[in-house]
Amino acid sequence: MRRLRYFLTTLSLLFSLCLPVLSQQSIQAKTHTRFIDVGGYKLRLQVSGVGSPTVVFDSGLGDSLEPWSDVFSEIARFTRVVAYDRAGLGKSDPGPTPRSFTQIATELHTLLRAAGIPPPYILVGHSMGGADIRAFAHAFKDEVTGMVFVDPIDENIFSSISGQERDAAVAQQEAAVKNAPAGIQNEWQFLKGEALNGFPQLTSFGRLPDVPSMLLIAGRDRPPHWVASVLQSYGRWMAEETEGGMVVTPDSSHYIQRDEPSLVIAAIRRVVYPSVQNALEREIKERGVDAAVTLCRRLRQRYPVEYFRESTLNRLGYEQLRAKHTREAIELFKLNVEMYPKSSNTYDSLGEAYMVQGDRKAAIDNYRKSLALNANNKNAVEMLKKLGTAP
Repeated sequence: MRRLRYFLTTLSLLFSLCLPVLSQQSIQAKTHTRFIDVGGYKLRLQVSGVGSPTVVFDSGLGDSLEPWSDVFSEIARFTRVVAYDRAGLGKSDPGPTPRSFTQIATELHTLLRAAGIPPPYILVGHSMGGADIRAFAHAFKDEVTGMVFVDPIDENIFSSISGQERDAAVAQQEAAVKNAPAGIQNEWQFLKGEALNGFPQLTSFGRLPDVPSMLLIAGRDRPPHWVASVLQSYGRWMAEETEGGMVVTPDSSHYIQRDEPSLVIAAIRRVVYPSVQNALEREIKERGVDAAVTLCRRLRQRYPVEYFRESTLNRLGYEQLRAKHTREAIELFKLNVEMYPKSSNTYDSLGEAYMVQGDRKAAIDNYRKSLALNANNKNAVEMLKKLGTAP
């Protein structure tokens, strides 16, 4: 009997920890609040920051937009950010019932379009919000360029316990929301039906789109099966993504955005600024090196400097050189010299490419520039000897 009570207590966290909690930090004054009609009822929308892509927050069961307050203004420092109250929650009007992940995703899409906020979007979902953004990505996949899951619910949450324990946990949550506002009860009725029937709608969305994604899982004060359950589905997807990452944090309970806001901010930042090397490799494959050079310059203007590394262009240049695409290699090495003019290595690589091309003068000039920056560059000394000239 003691073990059963323990399961009831911990499993109820799945839902009870998602009920409205107000953040102690207010959103910055620069945030604009609007009420947008999405088809005969209005949703509260808050917008801050400028730039693209737009980060869109979706909250947990019964939550308004307030739990995002500790991260909202920080995201607005580097791109546009949106948070909203779902229909029937916070300050938004009630919406049509029954509620569902698909209905919520459709309302969010209508809201963004009606507010004049075009794609691309990076979706950030907490708890039930993780299911909502999966529904959005399933319905509007061409508009989504990144996803961040903050301790999301998943279709496997009850797979490791008995049906009796599941039903008891659901009954306990039913009692907890008995006197809650109608909006919360409407969401709960849908989510309860999903849970009792094996999450048919959530399962129908399939795997995630192959976009940069991050998964954050809370390891403190969660049901004993929680981490393994989330990893069973989301962990596999993250491993299969071209660019995916995950963190299981022992220092956060369900509301990671409040316990460790810096962790959520870092995850979003990583998705807003995905791998430069992946982007350039894709551009080279699809449009060629010249287009990749143009893209690199454009990314350089938008990205924080720490996301660029000298080794990226150097690596891509040598890939072209090994493929006997000498002109293309030279263009990449030239760009690296332009970006890192104080690096001995960038001139050394460019000198090698010119040497392969047969441009003796350009090779000598670049090897000498490399030596001027690093007198201990033995490779440059050897190459200059091969070129028949003194260092």
